[in-house]
Amino acid sequence: MKFVLFFPLTNKNNKHKVSPPLSLLACAAPLLEKGIEVEVIDARVEPDYRNRVIAAMKEADALGISSMTGYQIADGLEVSAAVKQGFPDKPVIWGGYHPSLLADQTARDSRLDLVVRGQGEQACLDIAAWLDGRMELEGIEGITWKRGAEVVHNPDRKVAEINDFPPLPYDLVDVERYIEFNRRYHGDEHRSISYVSSFGCPHECGFCSNPEAYGRKWKGLKAERVIAEVTGLVERYDLERVFFDDNNFFASKRRVREICRGFRDSPRSFEWFATIRPTQVLAYEDEDLTLIRDSGCTKFMMGAESGDDEILELIKKGNEAGDVLAATRRCREHDIQPSYVFIFGFPTETWDQMQVTLDFMKQLKEIYADTRTTTLFFTPYPGTFLTRLGVDQGYRMPDSLEEWAVYDARSVETPWITKAQKERVKRIADFYLPWAYPNQLAREKVARSRIKPFYHLFTAVCRLRVGHNFYGLPWEQKLASRLGLT
Repeated sequence: MKFVLFFPLTNKNNKHKVSPPLSLLACAAPLLEKGIEVEVIDARVEPDYRNRVIAAMKEADALGISSMTGYQIADGLEVSAAVKQGFPDKPVIWGGYHPSLLADQTARDSRLDLVVRGQGEQACLDIAAWLDGRMELEGIEGITWKRGAEVVHNPDRKVAEINDFPPLPYDLVDVERYIEFNRRYHGDEHRSISYVSSFGCPHECGFCSNPEAYGRKWKGLKAERVIAEVTGLVERYDLERVFFDDNNFFASKRRVREICRGFRDSPRSFEWFATIRPTQVLAYEDEDLTLIRDSGCTKFMMGAESGDDEILELIKKGNEAGDVLAATRRCREHDIQPSYVFIFGFPTETWDQMQVTLDFMKQLKEIYADTRTTTLFFTPYPGTFLTRLGVDQGYRMPDSLEEWAVYDARSVETPWITKAQKERVKRIADFYLPWAYPNQLAREKVARSRIKPFYHLFTAVCRLRVGHNFYGLPWEQKLASRLGLT
């Protein structure tokens, strides 16, 4: 028996950084353990991926596709249609965040046969048993399928213990392709890879679909397994950096301490990054943060979202703005770079509240210039509290896979923020603040540019603008763009 697992393009121009498709490798692992052949095809690093899928399906029994909301749906549907045309009797199975959240709508599409909701590892094994005649579809938990014109939703599957699953088979993909892609198209000279050590998140942020897709549950791999697998990957692929793609890596202090001791004592050093909540930064002792830094962690990724406490309460963030300021100070003390995400344009958010967040971002840079910030605009995705709030206020959501396929966060317009406000936010947050308080990355860019002799004058002018809150006639931004600094 053979499964083909396909990861569609995440955007039409394929410009995002890439890493092996961990969701597909997770589904492949138990299949391989049972002696089932698996071929993983990733459109982001496979130029002729459509023909390769069709060729692989000649010897395969099923096609599995993982998709998030947006362009992945468009690309996935195109490949699904080609496979159904060439192999109408072979099932096409969809999984991932979007199909899990909108299983009924997804399953009704004629280009696929069934949907896996939530975790896919055991579901894939059960589907293999069905294909082999050892199980009925009615008995497979966590799937949605079609019985004639009827869409059938089987009972949910309980979240499984992830320690029972085998390690991810990175050897199913060519890791060098991902490293080379990021070097060639993003200038990333570091050999890096993504790894996931836990599942889920116990929190209920109103903009996140994770609680609805998987429940507010968290399960982590045992520390000794994480140490062995990560140090093994570092050695095998000559890695310099590892990015933990966990939703909540720091949920268990005991586990984190054990992992960090293992990394610190490893014969080969490497950098690693992970996501943490501001309140978790405050909850760890100084000796813990020292251990975390000594083990190679150089960056904390955090969702700050807003600097306005009313908005933080609205989105159920679980912390106050002051916690983010305090977390930044602790990061500075322990030489760990904080990297924050801010979201503008939440339902009911006013421009005055957005301005509070912009001023708050300035405070963070004043505390620690190496602080990095990323700005996003709220996009109503399926399965979130804030999306339902937006719908209650009259926002219309897509009602078919075709509409979701062109649902792009960069072009979606919402009634809570205007185009002019977006442009002003981006100008301040993405240009003037970083140049008024340049971090290490900005300083490195300057060192390689023609602006180096005027660096101090350039930053002084930007800081003057920030101090006076004046951003008209942005000649500095245009100059930086011409010099390739933005």
